[in-house]
Amino acid sequence: MIGFILFAFLIYKIGPGRIWENIKNLTWQRFLILFFLHFLYFFFRTVSWKIIFEKYEGNVSFGHLIKARLAGDAISYLTPSAYLGGEPIRAMMVSRTTKRKSIASVTIDKTMEILAMIFLIIIGVTVAIVLVSMPRHYKFLLIAFVFGAILFGLFIFNKQRQGFFIWIISVLEKMKIKPKFIEKHKAKIKETDTYISEFYGYHRNTFIIVFLLYTFTFLFWTAEIFLTLIFINAEGATFLKSFLVTTLGSIVIILPTIPASLGTYEVTYVTILVLLGLGADVGITLTLIRRIVGLGWVGVGLLAMLKRRVRHESKG
Repeated sequence: MIGFILFAFLIYKIGPGRIWENIKNLTWQRFLILFFLHFLYFFFRTVSWKIIFEKYEGNVSFGHLIKARLAGDAISYLTPSAYLGGEPIRAMMVSRTTKRKSIASVTIDKTMEILAMIFLIIIGVTVAIVLVSMPRHYKFLLIAFVFGAILFGLFIFNKQRQGFFIWIISVLEKMKIKPKFIEKHKAKIKETDTYISEFYGYHRNTFIIVFLLYTFTFLFWTAEIFLTLIFINAEGATFLKSFLVTTLGSIVIILPTIPASLGTYEVTYVTILVLLGLGADVGITLTLIRRIVGLGWVGVGLLAMLKRRVRHESKG
């Protein structure tokens, strides 16, 4: 409700008329182009996951993986889970493989995605501080976030090399929390940790390849935002500004907030685009278009998950 109220307030404050004038520039042909580009975004991310997965299972169906990717992202989009809520769904949807290997591949894949995102956010924040005129407290907040993100990335990476899930269990045990499920499957959890740590130890070249591929994917995301701004005739739109929108806007995506980041996503993007001199109406229009495109692919992901469940129940 808080997110919805914030979202409605922005629409009212900026003016529905101004927003509609921007949206009218987006023809259905242009919308289909953006919809297809968003699919390519999923495509490249699935390629990265496939590269990791094949280090455990050999050749695996790309179609199978992209369905799991779409389903997982759909759940992540609809839950306040810091971009992570759909990862268990993604692991469970990969059949015909050892679940522990599937969980290991998903954990590594998401870690690589976050590390690449942090890397580009650092670049984006640096550029913004140097080139963009903004209040001093905004700069301090951005710098603090960058330091926090770097420490978080290093911490997660180091823990995964040592045994990430076992570390979580030890923390829970210190808090006197011992779920029966965890106690029952402790050996399997340790085996999953072994798969993860071995990847970092024996597949360093793959690590670099996947990291670079995710970096390219985020730059492709920047191109998608840049093209959206061009399609709605946003004056002053450049690829550099689109890069800043992508990187700085990612901050609100990777933090646990409201389901689908409703309201907070809009406020963040509107603030960034105002600072970049593109206007609040352009910011809210951009988020509305991206929400429509995103929700379309959420529907595809939920259908993929439902179809797999129906097939599984029919076999059962």
